[in-house]
Amino acid sequence: MKGKILVVDDEASVRDLFSNVFADEDYDVIAAEDGKSALEILKQEDIDVIFLDLKLFGMNGIDLCRQIRESKPVSMIFAITGWAPLFEIEECREAGFDDYFEKPLDMDILLDVVEDAFKKLDRWKRRYSNLSR
Repeated sequence: MKGKILVVDDEASVRDLFSNVFADEDYDVIAAEDGKSALEILKQEDIDVIFLDLKLFGMNGIDLCRQIRESKPVSMIFAITGWAPLFEIEECREAGFDDYFEKPLDMDILLDVVEDAFKKLDRWKRRYSNLSR
């Protein structure tokens, strides 16, 4: 397994798309339909690559990203949205998102993004382990 990915989206079809595409590439995908479920999963699982839909029921993706950043400052968090006019890229960056993708999603691009994210995280972890010796 290459790594774990959390996908938070209220649309089952999006969660299924991520699960199918990334599982085919040997990633472990964990899906949640809302922010509360995502926070519970993150308490139990070590996941550092996260995709958040911006328009969720209950807690929106901006607020969820801010909460995740408090406990996981090094994680790679990506915004996905079908409502681009409602969310400005500046607001997403300020909340702590690493990148922003509009629906319909280009899964080939997202596969590259995930691969790069895991490479960066590995590099950071190696750097940290070398410093702590």
